[in-house]
Order: sequence, then structure tokens, then C-alpha cells
Amino acid sequence: MDDQLDRRTKRTRQALQSALVALILEKGYDSVTVIDVAQRADYNRGTFYNHYLGKEELLSEIREDFLKGFEKALLAPYKGMQKVQATQTYPSILQLFEHVEGHKDVFQALIAVDKGLVYEMNSVMRESMRRDMHIEMEKTEPPIDYEIMLSYQMSATVGVIMYWAETNFKYSASYMAEQLIALVRARIDHITFKRQP
Repeated sequence: MDDQLDRRTKRTRQALQSALVALILEKGYDSVTVIDVAQRADYNRGTFYNHYLGKEELLSEIREDFLKGFEKALLAPYKGMQKVQATQTYPSILQLFEHVEGHKDVFQALIAVDKGLVYEMNSVMRESMRRDMHIEMEKTEPPIDYEIMLSYQMSATVGVIMYWAETNFKYSASYMAEQLIALVRARIDHITFKRQP
């Protein structure tokens, strides 16, 4: 009986989440009311309030779920492994892009409401990198500061994801993962000026 209730609760919440996302993309978050969300999900307002205090709490849950999936994607391919070579990080990069691709409506709705999501994605990855793994760098002169390197790597990843969203996801997740890996490994040869400074 409890399992049946849990499944029904989960179904209801998913319907309400999908409704809010669709409405944000159609008319913007500020124009959406609780009644709009309930009607789109084919429920009444009372059902909505049985699950959420308001649309802010619903949006917060959508955001939290998206970020949890983003963090999980980073580590999932390496379960049970002690270490991985830098040349073998494609699986986690691919899973990050696949997570965004699989939730692109959610991602676009969240970005439309809160530009701070970009910062949160960056923070989630950086915290996971600090807590769950350590990157061993080749020796350089001058030495590379670890925190600056983490910031650079995470900002590059989120920046490429944002570019992908701006193109309306015109490339596949695998293509984007390949491009990011190539960018991270590439060294700039030189710069040619198109016009004189």
C-alpha cells in the first residue's frame, strides 16, 4: 500500500514539474500561476498544495533534482575504480552532456528563470572534484595552482554546455563531449590578428 502511495506521489510530482517547465518555456515564470500548473498537469489546486507550498518550492525541487543528476553523472562511470588516466575521462564528460540533453527543457527553463544556475553547476562540479577525487597534474614551470586549475576546468565545461544550449542543442551529446575533451587537451600555437590593434 505504501509503495502504491509513493508511486502515485512520484507521478503527481513529476506531472506538476513537467507542467511548470512547459509553462515557463511558453510564457515565462512570472506569468505562471499555481492554477496554471495544476490545470496543465490535469490536477486541481488542492492537489498542488498537497505537494508544494507554492511554485517557488516546486521550482526549487526541479533545480535540486537537475543539479543532483549533474553531480551524479560526473562520477557514475568510475564506480569501484581507484584511478583513471586523464585520457580516459570521456565517459564522465559524455554523461554530463547526456544529462543536460536528456533534461534540456528543464535546463532551458531553469536558465530562463535563474542565471545563477550556471554558477551552481560550476560549484557542484568543483565541490565534487574536491571531495571525491584529486587531479594529478604534470609538473609545469611555474607550477599550476590546483584551485585555479579546477576553476578553469569547470568554467570551461559549463561554458561549452551554455554554448550548446545557445545553439538549441544542434550537436549530439557525444560530439560536444569529444569537442570539450579536444579543447582541454589542445595547446594554442599562435594568434593571428585580423586587424591591427
